[in-house]
Amino acid sequence: MASYEETFVSSEWLKGRLGDPDIAVIDVRAGFRPQPPGPSDFFSMRSDYTESHIPGARYLHMVDDLSDPDGPFPFAALAATQVHQLLGSMGVSNDQTLVIYGGDVHPVTHRCWWTLRQAGATDVRLLERTFGGWVQDGHPVTGEVLQDPPQTFVATEMVDWVANKETVADAIDDPAVGLVNALSAEQFEGLGQHYGRPGRIPSSVSVPAALITDPASGALRQPVELERVFRDAGAERFERLITYCGGGIAASTAFLALDVLGYDNISLYDGSLLEWNQDAGAPLEVGSL
Repeated sequence: MASYEETFVSSEWLKGRLGDPDIAVIDVRAGFRPQPPGPSDFFSMRSDYTESHIPGARYLHMVDDLSDPDGPFPFAALAATQVHQLLGSMGVSNDQTLVIYGGDVHPVTHRCWWTLRQAGATDVRLLERTFGGWVQDGHPVTGEVLQDPPQTFVATEMVDWVANKETVADAIDDPAVGLVNALSAEQFEGLGQHYGRPGRIPSSVSVPAALITDPASGALRQPVELERVFRDAGAERFERLITYCGGGIAASTAFLALDVLGYDNISLYDGSLLEWNQDAGAPLEVGSL
């Protein structure tokens, strides 16, 4: 749990710390191609990174690097121990502040934040601007890719940040647990793109990721606006909240918002509807509430 000010950093803040050995900058830009129905294609932008990136930045791709290729469902989070090995091999230690930035597909950036934090990275910040915004502001970029010596990344996984299918199924009839659907309002009602079957998990409330994100910067909207959105959705009445979406990506945006608002009993259904809908008997609702 961290405040908005502890999670997001400005371009000026980062510019003044470029080259600081206590800061590790990570580029997580990815492209997006919808593939309805089913998992979307979040393709790598490593070649764009190689051409131009914030000085000193490493590159991680949400799918190729931070998802389990042998997982039981698309985009399953990479095991924490493997995340530790990956970061260490890149020359990153858990004593550093990790600052990540992305492109125009904002939930991907938030998903990378969630994956790193869930694996136990203790201080992960998000740049308040996209890479494009950084460039527009006239800040430095480079094509030079640094090779830092390996480090040992030691961390303790945040086990409680992950909810499984059984936990979600139990939550349907539990008045103390709320399910937060981060897909669009249209998808919440069972319209538009779906993930094998249209609809939402019963007892869900709707908090679209797009509604709580600044579309230009990719940062979250201000806390007072976030509080209003979650309050209007009815999320405040629950003791515990579980976020989900189609494949755990937009759900990371909702999770991030709850974290900066101070909620400490939250988790993310990593499999989301891509796993839920593998079971033809798993219940779904359609229509408005």
